[in-house]
Amino acid sequence: MHVAIRFGRSRALLVLVLTVILLLPGAAASAEPDSVTGSMTAGGKTYKLTHVSVRRQPYMNDKTKTVVVVLLTDNAVPKNVLDDKYRLELTDLAREGKIHGVSVTLGLDKKPSGTGWTYAKEFGGAIVNRDDQSSFEPAVFTDARAEGKLSGHGTFGDEKWDYTATFKAAVSTLK
Repeated sequence: MHVAIRFGRSRALLVLVLTVILLLPGAAASAEPDSVTGSMTAGGKTYKLTHVSVRRQPYMNDKTKTVVVVLLTDNAVPKNVLDDKYRLELTDLAREGKIHGVSVTLGLDKKPSGTGWTYAKEFGGAIVNRDDQSSFEPAVFTDARAEGKLSGHGTFGDEKWDYTATFKAAVSTLK
C-alpha cells in the first residue's frame, strides 16, 4: 500500500508539471505585445512612430478622476522617464533630437481630455496640444488594454504638426 501512495503522488505531480508546461506557451501567446504603426510630421520632417506606452493615472486637474495617457514616439524612452509622474525629461529628450512623438490624455469616456503634448526638436522640445486637436477611435479600451487609432494636427507659429497612428498596448498604472 505504501508503494501505491507514492506512485499516486508521483503521478499527480507529473500531471501537474505537464499541465503547467503545456499551458505556459498558450498564456504567453495570448499576451499580445505592444505595437504602434504610424507617423508624425513636425516642422516639415516626418518621423515613424515605433514605440507606445499607455498608463492609467489620476487626472492632474481633478485627482478624483482617472485618465489614460498614451505616449507614441519614434525611439524608445528610458524606463525611468516613463515611470516618472510628470515625465518632464521627455521635453529634454525631444530638444536633443532623441525622441519625436505625441502624448494624448484620454478620459474614461474614450475621448481626448485635457492637454496633450507634441515632442519635437523642431519646436524646441515640446508644445502643448488642446484636446480638440486629437481624435481617438477605440478598438479596445479596458483596465488592462488599450487599442485604437489616434490622430491629430495643429500649428506652432508658422509650423504645422500632425500624426496618425494605430496602437495596441497593455495599460500600466502610475505608482
